[in-house]
Amino acid sequence: MTPSVAETGRLLVVEDDDGLRASIVWALRSAGHHVGTAVNGIEAGERIADGWDIVLLDLGLPFVNGWRILETLEGRLIPSVIVISARGEERDKVRALDLGADDYLTKPFGADELLARTRAVLRRMRATSWPSLIVEKDGVRIDLRARAVSRDGAEVHLSPTEFTLLAELAANAGHVMDSRTLLSRVWGATYVGDRNYLRTFIQRLRRKLEDDPAEPTLVVTVGRRGYRFGPMVGAEGDPPTRR
Repeated sequence: MTPSVAETGRLLVVEDDDGLRASIVWALRSAGHHVGTAVNGIEAGERIADGWDIVLLDLGLPFVNGWRILETLEGRLIPSVIVISARGEERDKVRALDLGADDYLTKPFGADELLARTRAVLRRMRATSWPSLIVEKDGVRIDLRARAVSRDGAEVHLSPTEFTLLAELAANAGHVMDSRTLLSRVWGATYVGDRNYLRTFIQRLRRKLEDDPAEPTLVVTVGRRGYRFGPMVGAEGDPPTRR
């Protein structure tokens, strides 16, 4: 079956192992993706802003490692990053996500898992099913259809995953979204038990949107139930404006 345009994209593979890089490139090109490569951190830094949809980034690179590359990308308008690493410890995954990665794939992995992860990121990038709805609260303006977010009039750059999570919350402003539902809708059914993804991305949204991320008023934790955008419907205070 020929892949649809929505399922294919421009992908940069940053991996110093020749054999692994070749197998990743083969799998991605077989699925219809346009694929470029970089073999070390210096080359990755030179190529990473060349219009890629997704960067598949190894952490253990020569010259400049993947951690440093992630750190330099923070706050910039960048492609989505899927980390590919032999480091499988939970703290490494959380650190990579906290630095801006959209997903984390532990080596060894198969072609099916690789392609599933890339498809999921591309779907989040190109989602067009959001309603024509604008949600405003405390200087933050979220235009779901336009996929645009601003804070006090200044554009806020969000990754596709950050936007998808915020959109789910904003579309249900004032109502609690339980963690399993958010994980399923944003990342997919296979992620419903991985709350570290959700917690990390909630913190990323707070750093970008809240006046005080330690005392959030927009992206609010509701006990063990989940998260909510703005005050609860019927609670005191000004609810988010929806139009």
